[in-house]
Amino acid sequence: MLSSFTTIFLILLSSQYLQSLLVTTISKNEKLMPSKPFIFNDENQENSYGFSILTKGIGLKRFKANPVMLDSHWNNTSNVIGKWQKVKKNGATLSGEPIFDTEDKNAKSISGKVERGFIKSCSMGISFNREDLKLVEGKLVLTKCELYEVSIVAIPSNANSIRLYVGDNETPLTDEEVQELCLSITDEKEVKIENNNKNIENMKIKLEASVCTLLGVAVGTEMDQAELNAKLLALGTERDTLKTEKSALELKLSAIAQKEEQAKLAAINLQVENAVKEGRITADKKEDFVNLGISNPELLTSTLAGIPAKASLGAQVTGAGNTEVKTVEDFQKLSFEEQLAFKAEQPDQYKKLFTIKQ
Repeated sequence: MLSSFTTIFLILLSSQYLQSLLVTTISKNEKLMPSKPFIFNDENQENSYGFSILTKGIGLKRFKANPVMLDSHWNNTSNVIGKWQKVKKNGATLSGEPIFDTEDKNAKSISGKVERGFIKSCSMGISFNREDLKLVEGKLVLTKCELYEVSIVAIPSNANSIRLYVGDNETPLTDEEVQELCLSITDEKEVKIENNNKNIENMKIKLEASVCTLLGVAVGTEMDQAELNAKLLALGTERDTLKTEKSALELKLSAIAQKEEQAKLAAINLQVENAVKEGRITADKKEDFVNLGISNPELLTSTLAGIPAKASLGAQVTGAGNTEVKTVEDFQKLSFEEQLAFKAEQPDQYKKLFTIKQ
């Protein structure tokens, strides 16, 4: 049996040992604190082989089970320099935070270079199937792959900054094999597009009934692209011709209408001037009656017809007894009103009657 003093001493000793162990552990973990995140992939950037990798298509199941960090893709235990944590996708990018194994001399050296800002890049080792490398909108895109490892590298734009494996093959593709694969996919897609274009050009199109009516062909007519283009071109030419003819006709009709309006106005003016001469209206009312005729010619005619013409005193003089006023004696036979009228309406004749001949 231990004494109470011995028990208390052991408890105190254990507590001091745990504190010392905790301080030592914290000291070691300070070296394992993660650096700022590294970007594993940015789908908006092409690699040195000329294709990009779709971030959402990168599988992480295998990698998360063993998030190994290698030195420049060298696949052996001596080149394991740490691991990755907080691996996540954020839109177009895939990133993770490094934890270096600082007990390893090489890893510690690389960690120091990362911390001091001399090394800033990493690259992925991935496995993919050939059919997942595709042309998307004219660009090569790897749409699906599996992440194996992520390495710390010195130059990310170098051809070795990405390591490619096909299927379950553990031997990576050489540069020549990757380039040949990219070229074969590009050539294959271009041939397919060219063939598709030819097929489209030669393909017969069954026209809708409304299109047939527009083109002036029987309902149910089929045409290839060239025939349809020719018909549409002819239709466009015909439309332009009709537009030109329409403009010319409109100008001609406008000229005719203008001429008719001028003739109509001239007739109205003549009709009103005759009414003034006939004494139906006074000269100061001429403009009002012209405006009436412009707005309603029939009303002008009926209005003027309803106004009696004013008899001319000169006419009365000429008609009285069918006598002509040729001498002073003839003039004196007229009434006073007839004399005034004669003088007003025939001033020259009146002057001759009373001019003394020398």
